[in-house]
Amino acid sequence: MYFRQIVSPSLIIFIMISSFPFQAIWYGVDLGVVRPINATYGGEPLDKLPPIAEEHLDGNFAYLSNTAIQELEKGMSQHVAITFKSTHEPDILAEDAKWKAKIDQVQRSLPSHIQLPDSLVKFMSSSVAQHLIPSCTACYFDLPTQALPFHWLGENGYIFHFYRDQQDCVFWYYYVRDYGEACILTSAIPFLDEYAEDGELEGLTDDIVKREVFMTATTFEEFIYRTWIENFLWFSMDGEELDPATKQLSEAYLEHYQKKNV
Repeated sequence: MYFRQIVSPSLIIFIMISSFPFQAIWYGVDLGVVRPINATYGGEPLDKLPPIAEEHLDGNFAYLSNTAIQELEKGMSQHVAITFKSTHEPDILAEDAKWKAKIDQVQRSLPSHIQLPDSLVKFMSSSVAQHLIPSCTACYFDLPTQALPFHWLGENGYIFHFYRDQQDCVFWYYYVRDYGEACILTSAIPFLDEYAEDGELEGLTDDIVKREVFMTATTFEEFIYRTWIENFLWFSMDGEELDPATKQLSEAYLEHYQKKNV
């Protein structure tokens, strides 16, 4: 977008947040004393989160590390639900035919003038990339057969989930307005094919959606990076070893909270 070159990243976030009718809340995991959460997930205003370096938001996901996942796997009990795994594939964005077909199907369900971002298509087409995202709550990537219309709060857009909690207590969604503006939403409300087909979403009111649907990231790349780094931080705080590169990024992320708490 053109204004990216003439305003600061923080102002871009403010502009995007203010243009959507959702509360701007990141739903993440507990980060110990720097961000204690007395629940499986907890919220924090987007404008209070650590900044992310532009190099991690370029859509290449170059920070994803097979070495980092291998380190985590060493300490994992075989009795723990694990949704991540290391790979022998050197290309972290290697296309998986099954997943490419799934995201293509979602794309076809959208009006022809709406195109999903390349970064989302590349990532969701790669099972390798998906498996390099750790989750301390056994969340996993998933796609529906179609995007659903979203018409609450005066909106005119489309929504589909791409990530979900193993117990379906929280879902993460890509939301795109009819004219193309998009963001990442999170909610316990299941905007899923089967619920729509059974008419179970028809009773949703604007008040419920306003209260229970949150804008949790301005872009797909932002969501993936925060999910990746915060879950590594959780495992690190739980006693797992991190490889040097991931440890350095984790410490840089934590520095934001340490400065804030001084």
